[in-house]
Amino acid sequence: MKGYKEFGTAMTGVFPVRKGVELAKVSEEHGMGSVWFAEDYFFRGGIPYLAAASLVTERIRIGLGVINPYSRHPALAAMEFATIDEMCDKRTIFGLGSGVPFWMDQMGLWDKKPLSRTREFIEVTRKIVTGDNINHTGRFFTCKDVKLIFEPVRKKVPIYLAFEGKMGLKLAGEISDGAITSIFTTASYVKFAWERIKVGAKDTGRKLDDFEMVVYLPMVIDDDLDKALNIARDFSKLYLPHSQAGGPLMEHAGVKAEDTEAFRKASDQGNDKLLSELITDEMVQSLCIVGDLDSCIKQIGEIVDAGANTPVAFPVPGTDPIETAKIIGKEIAPNID
Repeated sequence: MKGYKEFGTAMTGVFPVRKGVELAKVSEEHGMGSVWFAEDYFFRGGIPYLAAASLVTERIRIGLGVINPYSRHPALAAMEFATIDEMCDKRTIFGLGSGVPFWMDQMGLWDKKPLSRTREFIEVTRKIVTGDNINHTGRFFTCKDVKLIFEPVRKKVPIYLAFEGKMGLKLAGEISDGAITSIFTTASYVKFAWERIKVGAKDTGRKLDDFEMVVYLPMVIDDDLDKALNIARDFSKLYLPHSQAGGPLMEHAGVKAEDTEAFRKASDQGNDKLLSELITDEMVQSLCIVGDLDSCIKQIGEIVDAGANTPVAFPVPGTDPIETAKIIGKEIAPNID
């Protein structure tokens, strides 16, 4: 198990694709090792960000974090993976997770079998990316003489898994090349995640020497703590009502199931004032990286010490992701070890 690898930045569909392109360029110029693009429904799609960033960078790794095994067939995913990998000359990492159940259910795609479906999705996708002719009849997917008409630049693309729970993390240790932890990750959760990943690796006899844990960190760097907390709180209101009540992520952050249910109820009622009151300063400080430069370095250091290989600054509306990337490159990354 490797230690600290690099710092990364991320972009969500909240921001225009041109901003994602600028983030990729600035991150590379300021020594970052990776840039990640989320695919949250119903924001801007993740694949266009990857394609655009591929054409304006030369060194930085470009990660998709993450798609799900419901809205795409493995053949389509393999086609997209191999194409993007060709565009950026083998710098792509593909993230796969079950998706937010709330969003999946909006599209009628949630079948409550994410782990089994993900296992088969990865199996089929990896076969197709080899460039071979594939026939497959499984529980979830069928392929009849599926073969890419172009030669993939890599026969095996790295696939990272993004699951919150203990069985999903175990699966990551069994079959994936790395793990991506959700926003609101704490040092306690990182340790929990590694424990479960190790169980999966042990069960399959794998070594974790090259396994990478990528940790998304909502970050607001500002000397005015109250301002930073309020910006981070507004961001948290977008996601906390849809978090898993009583799940490991919230449990390790000290957010009780009844808190999450209260968030959801306030959100459903459109009661923004109540939601703001329910998400306390203490919660925000536990869930996000907030404060002045020294405080942020300390908080990130604790998560890295817990086992995060690649901390990734996750953009928060109300901040400038480009300026954040510059600060990370100049002031934060050199002080993380």
